[in-house]
Amino acid sequence: MAIAAVLAVTLAPAMMLMMIRVRKFSFRPVWLRSAVNVVAVGTIHSEEKHPISRVLFRLYGPPAHWVLRNTRLVIVLAIIVVLITIPIYFRLGHEFMPPLNEGVILYMPTTLPGISATQASDLLQRQDALLRQIPEVERVFGKAGRADTSTDPAPLSMMETTVVLKPESQWRPRQRWYSRWVPGFLQGLFRPLWPDRMSWEDLVNEMDQRLQIPGQTNAWTMPIRNRIDMLTTGIRTPVGIKIFGADLNQIQAIGQQLEGIIQEIPGTRSVYGERVSGGYFVDFDLNRPEIARYGLTIDDVQSVIMTAIGGENVSTTVEGRERYPINVRYPRELRDETDKLMRVLVPTMSGAQIPLGQLAS
Repeated sequence: MAIAAVLAVTLAPAMMLMMIRVRKFSFRPVWLRSAVNVVAVGTIHSEEKHPISRVLFRLYGPPAHWVLRNTRLVIVLAIIVVLITIPIYFRLGHEFMPPLNEGVILYMPTTLPGISATQASDLLQRQDALLRQIPEVERVFGKAGRADTSTDPAPLSMMETTVVLKPESQWRPRQRWYSRWVPGFLQGLFRPLWPDRMSWEDLVNEMDQRLQIPGQTNAWTMPIRNRIDMLTTGIRTPVGIKIFGADLNQIQAIGQQLEGIIQEIPGTRSVYGERVSGGYFVDFDLNRPEIARYGLTIDDVQSVIMTAIGGENVSTTVEGRERYPINVRYPRELRDETDKLMRVLVPTMSGAQIPLGQLAS
C-alpha cells in the first residue's frame, strides 16, 4: 500500500502527461481533424469533476463524515469486533498444506500383521479388480511389501494402490436444480457453485463401500499429500493420534482401546491402531542328543532349515540391465503348516533321510 501511494503521486501523473495527448491537432480538412481529436486527444479531469470520482465521493463521503464526528464510538465498536473474533480464531482449523486435487487417489489398506506373501498378492489383485469396475477409474497399480531399500520399510500388511482417474468431464453426471431447464451452453455458469458431476468425496465413499473386505482397514489420500503427511508427522492418514510411553504392550493396548472409541465418532470413515509389539515366528528348538545320534551336526540341520524352509539365493539371472536373484526352497504346500515342517527330511552321511520332527521341536 505504501508503494502504491508513492507511485500514485510520482509515476502516475508523469505517465499520464506522457501517454495522454491534451493538445488538439490542427490540420485540414476540418472533418478529419475533428474526428482525430475526438479519438486521439484526451481530457484530464480534475478529481472533483471526474465522473467516477464524483460517484465514489457520494458513496464514501457520508460514512467518512459520520466516523469523524463519532470517533470514540467507532473506536469502541472496532475494539468490540476484534474481541469477538478472538474465540472464533482459536476455533479455526489449521492445516500445513491445503488439499489439492492431484487427479490420483492413493489407496492404503492395512491388514493385521502376519499375512503371507501369497495372501497379500491375492488380496491385492482382488482390490485392483474391484477398483477397475468403477467408471471413473482409468488404471490401477498396487504394491504390497517393499523394495530392497531402507527408505520405504513397508510390511506386507500395508499396501499401496495408485488409482489414476479419468478427467472430471468424463465422470458420471449428477442432477442439479438447473440440469433440466437451463440450456446446455449456459450450464457452465452454474457449475463452479453447483457441480453437476460426482465429487471427489462421493467417489472415495463409493470406493470405500466396494472395498469393505473383512480383515483390512481402508485409508484414502493422495500421493503427494501422503508423502508430506508422512514426512511431517510420521502418520500416513490425514488424522492420527500418537501414543508415547516406555511399554510397547501398554502402548498397543491403549491404541486398540482408542480404535474402538474413535470408530463411534460421526464422520469417521475408518480407524486402525498400529500393532507395535509381537510378531509371528517359527522357532526350531534343536535336540542335540538326537542330532548326534544320527551322526549330524547342528550346521547340517540349520542348513536344511535355512534352504528348504527359509530359502536361499543360489544364483542371479541377468536380463539386460535387470538382475533377479534365483531363490531355491521347498514348494509352499510342503511348508505352510507346522505338521508339514516336521516332515521336512534331513539327509545323513549314510544316505538316510531323517524327518526334522525327530531332530527338533
